[in-house]
Amino acid sequence: MTPRRPGDESPSRLERIRDSLNEWKPRIVKWLLALVAALGIAAEIIDPLGDALKGQGFLGGSFAALLALVLFDAISEPTSQEVSGVYVLANLSDLRAPIKEAFEARHVRVDFSGFTMQTLLDLLREPLERMGDEHMRTRELTLRVIIAHLNLPMSLPGKLVPAPEHSGLPTDTVHFEDSEENRQRMRDDFTKPNWNDLKDLLDRVHERNPHITISCEVRESPQIPERKLYILNQEKLFYAPYGIVDTRVRWHESSYRILDTAGYVMKYGKARIIGWDRRSQTTSTREVAEHHMEWHRNLWENLNSIKPARPVIPDPRWIPPEDRTAPR
Repeated sequence: MTPRRPGDESPSRLERIRDSLNEWKPRIVKWLLALVAALGIAAEIIDPLGDALKGQGFLGGSFAALLALVLFDAISEPTSQEVSGVYVLANLSDLRAPIKEAFEARHVRVDFSGFTMQTLLDLLREPLERMGDEHMRTRELTLRVIIAHLNLPMSLPGKLVPAPEHSGLPTDTVHFEDSEENRQRMRDDFTKPNWNDLKDLLDRVHERNPHITISCEVRESPQIPERKLYILNQEKLFYAPYGIVDTRVRWHESSYRILDTAGYVMKYGKARIIGWDRRSQTTSTREVAEHHMEWHRNLWENLNSIKPARPVIPDPRWIPPEDRTAPR
């Protein structure tokens, strides 16, 4: 687990207190209503007790007993409660808050898996710029980024071409196939510029805060990503599935039709991103979080010795500026 200073535990402690109160509140109300109902019934059956209670104005006889029983029955129905440590986000921008919180730790660690790290860069830009402008108490920054290898044929994203006229398929049917042109577009317009931007941001952090130990590496995977995965400080993770979309792109004065890996947008449902907290009080929530973290850990470790013959990124590790010109 990531070391945390005492103040880092405050939000989670408050969450636990709030969850405990929410859990006990309906029980207390049920007990009170059950007590009122029992006293109301006892007042009708046991004359001395009934006279004493009615004389004090405590109960209104059978009406009060009936009312209490109705209320007790109503509140006894199971109530819908939010599960501790499960997050449902509607927009990618909603991830900025947990990422900002993660960057308050002394050891900041972000693990990612996706296509070109475009959204990762968008989310990291603000906290990294802040680290490049201010003196931070952070002592270690670790970024482990897994991206798709784009130098081998792949069908997604890929080109869409009309089915042959005599294929027997409906006239609007299209086939998907590899598009070398589209893979080059992704490499040149996204993966490589994103990596250069990320390195520039880390250079600024290092220049302003040379005491921070920075470790950043990108590993290319032959596996086509089915989701974007963000793991924050080995505590919280967020999962954003890719959808597919038939679209047309323009590149280098040409236009072609592709089957693209679109982000999981609102049209597929109210939730765009799902998250789980490894510190949750719920066992199943913790196990789901650990499952996804182990998936990323396994892939990361295997890609340490399994490398592409022609990498998209030839310099996959960030190196401090003063060491780049040193002889190796």
